[in-house]
Amino acid sequence: MIKSIAIKFLLLLSIFCGLNIIYTHTFYQSDLVKYAKEDLDIKQSQENTDVYYFGESSNITYAPDDSTQASISSLCNLFYPQLKIVNINKYATHAGIYRHWLKQMDGRKKLPKAIVITMNLRSFDAAWIHSKLESSLQQSMVMSQAYPHLMNRFLLALQAFDNKTVEQREKDMQKQWKTEQLIFDIPFKYKTVREWDDGMANGGHLTPDGKWDMKKIELACHYIKAYAFNLNENNPRIIDFDDISLWCKKQGIHLYLNLLSENIAYADSLVGKELVFLMRQNRDYLKQRYQSENTTVIDNLELVNGHDFIDQNWTTEHYNERGRMRIAKNVAEALKIQFNKAYIKAY
Repeated sequence: MIKSIAIKFLLLLSIFCGLNIIYTHTFYQSDLVKYAKEDLDIKQSQENTDVYYFGESSNITYAPDDSTQASISSLCNLFYPQLKIVNINKYATHAGIYRHWLKQMDGRKKLPKAIVITMNLRSFDAAWIHSKLESSLQQSMVMSQAYPHLMNRFLLALQAFDNKTVEQREKDMQKQWKTEQLIFDIPFKYKTVREWDDGMANGGHLTPDGKWDMKKIELACHYIKAYAFNLNENNPRIIDFDDISLWCKKQGIHLYLNLLSENIAYADSLVGKELVFLMRQNRDYLKQRYQSENTTVIDNLELVNGHDFIDQNWTTEHYNERGRMRIAKNVAEALKIQFNKAYIKAY
């Protein structure tokens, strides 16, 4: 009986191994392109890359009237023409995905000399953590798990990843806004995002004739939900960045965390000093936690002027060419820690 079971198991194993080989040599590459293009890009570019720039939409978004459509990473490369700076980009990406991208380099002989990773303050908030786009991002990591390629394809087909419904993610987000307590250095009447948002929504801005200014109210509420939080070690993005920092340290790769600019002026004028306090406090937390011999936090939080943000009616890190150039120049200046001899003044 036991011998019969063993024979059947070995037969099934042999069949699976054979199918895995067939899949690997037929559809695997096209599936990687379809579901995990960034993983493939890293594997194919690693031998010739000096610096990786990991980013999301902030890197590649430009204004219609910009004289150049160059990305932040491309503009940064102008300062180092001798270096190969490779951009790996995916919309709505966050630290959890960046951490996964780094794992694609495990076991490789050739590693980059440095890695620049976008640190987007909004990516730490409840709206991004519980975004409806998260299932798609989680799906992108399945094909590169440490299992046989065919098994990963089965897992993808079975949706064996964090695939919560949009309704569940919305529920989780609302719960966090309702229950998570906000901490200020001075007494403040609102204790949670939900309370603050409701307070602003009920006549937080008025027109000159005393009516509710709905455009300002709506935008102010977006700012509250995007930036009203206190960073701590339990935030999932902090956990991811901790792992990223540790991985780079173990590999001997200098890590540059590119903290993006936010529209501080709008946050102040639309919401007030309390929100600006939280934004600056979270910036300081990130710098204190990660600045080290092996990690440089590039503080761009207040670098870009409000009028250089492309989206004037939403909370994004999308800049016109002046904004992108300022960010790129700051990143280039930071890279001089390692590459001072290769630096040239580009603009």
